[in-house]
Amino acid sequence: MTLPTTCLRIAATSDVHMHLTGWDALRNTHTQTKGMDRLANLIQDARRTAAGGFILVDNGDALQGTPLGDICVDAPENHPWPAILNALNYDAVGLGNHDFDFGLPFLNQVMGQAHCPVLCANETTNAVTCAAPFAIVERNVLCSDGEGRLLRVGLTSVLPPQTAVWNRRCLDDAVQFEGGVEAAGKAVSALRDAGADVVVFLCHSGLNDGVDSTGENFGAAIAADVPGVDAMILGHTHLRFPGPDHSGLDGVDAINGTVFGVPGVMPGHAGTELGVIDLTLVHGRNGWQVDGHAVRRSGVRIDDPQDQTLVNITSPLAEAARMHLDKPIGTTPEHLHTWFSMLRPSPTEALVARALSGTIAKAVAGTHLANLPVLASVAPAALGGRAGPDNYVNIPSGQLCERHVAMLCPYPNTVWAAVLTGADLQDWIERSLAFFNPVDGEGAALVNPDSPAFNFDVLHGTEVEVDLRAPATFETNGHRVLPDASRVRQLAYGGQSVHRQDRFVVAMTSYRGAGGGNYPGIGPQTEIVQTNVEVRQALRAAMAGDIQSAIVPGSDPWRFTPNQGVRRIIQTSPVAEDYLSYISDFDPRPLGLDESGFLQVQVSI
Repeated sequence: MTLPTTCLRIAATSDVHMHLTGWDALRNTHTQTKGMDRLANLIQDARRTAAGGFILVDNGDALQGTPLGDICVDAPENHPWPAILNALNYDAVGLGNHDFDFGLPFLNQVMGQAHCPVLCANETTNAVTCAAPFAIVERNVLCSDGEGRLLRVGLTSVLPPQTAVWNRRCLDDAVQFEGGVEAAGKAVSALRDAGADVVVFLCHSGLNDGVDSTGENFGAAIAADVPGVDAMILGHTHLRFPGPDHSGLDGVDAINGTVFGVPGVMPGHAGTELGVIDLTLVHGRNGWQVDGHAVRRSGVRIDDPQDQTLVNITSPLAEAARMHLDKPIGTTPEHLHTWFSMLRPSPTEALVARALSGTIAKAVAGTHLANLPVLASVAPAALGGRAGPDNYVNIPSGQLCERHVAMLCPYPNTVWAAVLTGADLQDWIERSLAFFNPVDGEGAALVNPDSPAFNFDVLHGTEVEVDLRAPATFETNGHRVLPDASRVRQLAYGGQSVHRQDRFVVAMTSYRGAGGGNYPGIGPQTEIVQTNVEVRQALRAAMAGDIQSAIVPGSDPWRFTPNQGVRRIIQTSPVAEDYLSYISDFDPRPLGLDESGFLQVQVSI
C-alpha cells in the first residue's frame, strides 16, 4: 500500500538588519540586489508555487543595522518592520542578538505589533513580553491521494546567550539567557508533547567546525545533540548555507544542505536572499514522517520591481532618514577612508579614538583615575569582509554630516573604559593580531577571513611593532592557544617601554567593555568606567571640534616590523585602485577583481 505524501515548504529570511529597501543610506546610493521590497517577489513566488503547505519565518536581527533602524528608535509605535511582517503574512519570527540593541521597552513595543508569534526559547527572566518559547502553526495540506490532512508545524527559536553580555549597557542584567542547546532540547520536547508533527528550529546562530555548545555558534551542536528537529534555519554569521562558505566542516554537507543529517538553510543577510527548505512528508499509522528534503537559496532578482505595499510602508521613513543624514556637523581636512586599515593606522580610526578618549578624560577628571594615561581601543568601522567590496568608509575632505557619524559608528554603543595593566595591554594587542594570517608563504592572504574587522582593535596612544613571522597567540574567537608566542616586538607609551605593572585607562565601546569579542583583561575584577554618552554623540562633538583627544601625541599606534620579506594579498574596494599611492611604501601591485568584486592588491611587508 502506497502511503500518501505531501510537501511542506519553509521559506526564511535572516539577518535583514533593517535593509528594508535597496537604498544605501550611508552612501546615498541605490542597489537592486538587496532589500525587503524586492525580496518580497521571491516570497510571493515561493508561496504561490508551494505544492503542499507553506510557512514563512524570519530568523532575527532585523531591528538594527541601517540608519532606517536608528531613525525608528524615537517612534517605536510606527515601526515599519512589524508592518512588513504583517503585510507579507509571516508565520513566526525568532529574535536575534541585535534585536535587543535598543533596549527591552523598545523591543517589546515594536515586536508586540507583529500579528505572528515572536519566539525566543532561551530567555529565562520573562522580561521579553513580546515573545513565547514556541508556537504551533496548523496547515491543512493536500496529499498525493487527493485527501486534505491536518499538519501541525512546531516552531521555536534560540539566540546566543552572550546577548546579555553584548548588550549589558541597555539590558543591565534584566534579561538572561540559558545555553542554546539546553533550551533547544526543552523547547523541542515541549513541542512534541504539544502535538507538533514537524519541528522547524529557528537558530540565530551559525556553524563551527565540530560540535560546540558553549560558543555563540552552536547550530551544529543542536543538530547533533537535540533529537526531534526536522529542519533548521541558521543565521548570525552572515555566511550562506548550503554553499562553499561551510565546506569541509565536520558533520556538514555543504552541497545538499544538511547538518548532522538535519536539513538547514542560512540565507544571505541584508535582504539579499530567501532560504527555502522543501520537506517531503509521508503520512502513516504513526502520523507524519519526513521522507526527503531539498534546500536552496534564491538571490534577489535585479529585474524584479519593488513591492508597492512595502514601498508605501518605508517611503516616509526613508525621507525622514535622508533629511536627518544630510545635516552638517563639521569639516575634515583629511580624506577619511578604511581602504588600507589592514596595513597601517588610519585617520578614520584616529578620529573615533579622539572622541572616545576625550569623553573618558572628562569622565575620570577629579577621580582616582585622573592621573593615569588615557588610551583608546578602536576597530575599523567597515573593512570589507562578509558585507562585500562596498563596505568601506569613504569620506572626502570637506563637510562632515550625520551620514558620516552613522558610517563611523554603525552600532548604538556608549563610551566605556577599562583600567588595564601593561600586561593586559600586551594580551589585548595579541588578541587583536589574530586578525592576520601567519607569514607562511608568498601570495597568501594577509587577513584571516575568519576574523571579523570589528575585532581588530588598535590601541591608540601606544606604539607597537608587529611581527607576523610569529604565530598568533589567540584564535579568532579570543581563546588563547599559544601562550608563549608573541607577535608584539615592541610596546611603548610616550617613547618609553610599557612595563607589566603600568596602569592605563583604555577608552572603548560598551560592547567591548562588557566583554564583547572575548578580549583578555575584561572580567569581574576589572574596574570599568561607564558613561551614558553614546559613541555617536562623542563623534559629533569631535567632528565639531568640541572635544579634544586625551591621547598623548606620538608615533602611529602600530606598524609592521620592517623587511619581513614576504608579499601578501589584501582585499580592498575597487575605488581604492586610484589611491594606491597612499601605501606606496608597501610596493602595491593591483591584481584585478576577485569573484566577490574586491580589488586584490599584492603588497610587501
